[in-house]
Parts: sequence; C-alpha cells; structure tokens
Amino acid sequence: MRPEKVSDVLTRMLKTTALGHDFEHVEIYSNWRSAVGNEIARHTRIAGLKGNKLLVEVDSSPWLYELRCFRKKQLIEQLGKSLKKTKILDIEFKIAQF
Repeated sequence: MRPEKVSDVLTRMLKTTALGHDFEHVEIYSNWRSAVGNEIARHTRIAGLKGNKLLVEVDSSPWLYELRCFRKKQLIEQLGKSLKKTKILDIEFKIAQF
C-alpha cells in the first residue's frame, strides 16, 4: 500500500459517505443571511434540501404569506447569484417554532 495525500482520502470519503452530502449543502447555510438579507434571515431558518428544493421554516404566518406569495421568486434568484455549487429551483416554506 502506498502513501496517499490526505486531500485525496478526504475527497474520496466525501464522495462515498452521507457526510459528503452534508458538506455539499454547507454553501447554502453559510450564504443564507447574505443572500436573503438580515430581516428575512431573522424570521427564517433552513430546514433542509430535497433535490433542488430548499425547505425553509418561518416563524410566523405573516412572514410565511409574505415569502410564499411575494418574495419566493426573488429569493430563488438571489440564491442563484450567491451559490456556486448548488442550484435552487424552488423553495418550500412552512411554519415552525424557533
């Protein structure tokens, strides 16, 4: 067995484990506030990703309505500009306690 570069081992590990899947989405979590702005970020949190659909929890009904009806398209566009690896085609909002 020959020695391997640590970067090669980590790359292989990230491609073949569930951990790698999580790291692919770190970009979304780290860019959320800058992409959507402080006001929206205060009332939302990312709940996950299902394919190209971002799942977002919202802290109140008025914010749910605002985001779902008036700002969804704008948020998808803003995320598209700020994300390099992940493409978001849809956002699903739901009420949550946090």
